[in-house]
Amino acid sequence: MHKILFVLLLIAAAPAPDQLLDRILAGARAVPVSGQTFERTLRITSQEKDAAAVTRTRVDRWDGKAMAPVTIDGKPPTAEEANAARKASAGRPVPGYHRLADFLKGGAVRVADPQGRTVYRINGLPKGSVNVGKDISGDLVGEAIVDTSGVQPFVSRLRVFLPKPLSFFMVAKLDSFEQVNDYRLGSDGKPVQVRSVQSMTGAQFGKTGSTRAEATFTAGR
Repeated sequence: MHKILFVLLLIAAAPAPDQLLDRILAGARAVPVSGQTFERTLRITSQEKDAAAVTRTRVDRWDGKAMAPVTIDGKPPTAEEANAARKASAGRPVPGYHRLADFLKGGAVRVADPQGRTVYRINGLPKGSVNVGKDISGDLVGEAIVDTSGVQPFVSRLRVFLPKPLSFFMVAKLDSFEQVNDYRLGSDGKPVQVRSVQSMTGAQFGKTGSTRAEATFTAGR
């Protein structure tokens, strides 16, 4: 009798299936990064307190296997710069809509925003998702806005942010962090990433500063 009651309690506690989330996950898994090619134009502006802002622009190309720089500040990269870029990108996640499958599969909570749109809230991203000199993935909160206007629902925007300041290494503090990714349906009807804006402010060794990185994506031909 007790065993039967225990089983019934487990069944009662099981969460109801979310068919919308299942469809979104299937859509993200249907666009694996190995089957994509694109160019990313990245504009990074950094500024320390009381100093002039410094902006650098680079264009990278993903060929389905590796990310490599095409130009840096409008010029072809030197061998040293190309090698440094390859090392920096090695092991890091490749941007794209496919990443939403990892973000949403681990307990995303479905809510509605003030505009009545469906939003999936993520408390903590998978390890290795965001690294700013330290992996801060688990400290971040994500909000994925779903577009349900068409036949195939998809995430049109993902906002990831740090809910409170974070100190690490005893010499650094991250006061704010926000990344906003925008997605749309491509010509083949599958979602693609088109833009990303990341901004953060903080201090290291007593020096305060801010960084803003804006990336636009162009699908390969």
